[in-house]
Amino acid sequence: MRALPLFLGLAACQEPFSVNRHELGPTRIAAIGVVDGVASAALWSGVGLYHDERPTLEWTLDGAPLGEGYDVVVPAEGGLLGLRVITPEGSELLAEVTAQEAPIAPPIVTRAAVDLSGDLDLDARRKVFAESVNGSVPEGKAARLTLSGDGVDGLTWRWMRAAGLGSLLELDPGVADVLAEDIVFDDGVLVSRTPTGPGLYPQLALGLDGLGGNRWIWVDAAIGVTTPLLRHEGRLVPADAEAPPGLVAGTVVLTDDLVGLTLTDVAPATEDDIAGTFLPCAPTPGAPFRLAWLAEGRCVRADLDGARVVLEVE
Repeated sequence: MRALPLFLGLAACQEPFSVNRHELGPTRIAAIGVVDGVASAALWSGVGLYHDERPTLEWTLDGAPLGEGYDVVVPAEGGLLGLRVITPEGSELLAEVTAQEAPIAPPIVTRAAVDLSGDLDLDARRKVFAESVNGSVPEGKAARLTLSGDGVDGLTWRWMRAAGLGSLLELDPGVADVLAEDIVFDDGVLVSRTPTGPGLYPQLALGLDGLGGNRWIWVDAAIGVTTPLLRHEGRLVPADAEAPPGLVAGTVVLTDDLVGLTLTDVAPATEDDIAGTFLPCAPTPGAPFRLAWLAEGRCVRADLDGARVVLEVE
């Protein structure tokens, strides 16, 4: 997917955040921009990478109404793109960015297991051996997430952890270590390390170029997870079976965690699967399902509960 991503520096129009800006705590607009010519936003629900009720999105360009919802086209000449979100609870969130064309391909996400049981300073972490993994790292190890691809090196990357789960330590541009620990520093000095247990640890990576042409990607780290995980657009999808790259079919079962779902009866998608897949929330009938639709609020979990979906896996 080619994108024209644009970004607002952490929704600066809102009142000061009640949490560290490196954490996704209460509901917020984490980023806005243009993807494939359409106004887009990374909307954190405050509970996980899903929404149970649709937010209302109202877009403006140079202060004039542009449209509502998820398929609002932004003119190529750009301008000041604004977003007003009304949450299901009735709260108002505001953000804006200077929209300009900045075609950047989606980053490629790679994962590695690293032993960070010792010193956590930058030099020490750069020296540890990183063993490549496709899904989860073993319990007791940390997950190193690396973004690569066209345009990645030219951006300044900022990482945010979902719901303050685990610990996130940035390493190099586009590289961060995720630990299944609650790590406390006091004026740069390590005070304590408390294990938080195995599981999926979602992150949001924001790439800024300083000119308004930036991008974002949701990325999952898995630590000590023994069930199968399907790789999908930077995400790791819990499933009951492995599957080869390509289109995969699975039945959605809702879960009470940050991911919000798992897939059962997983198998390579057949022609009948592809022809029979229909989600009313999809922008195009019959289009393969994307977890991004759930994270941004285009789809809510009720749309997916028990549904047979087709998605593309790596």
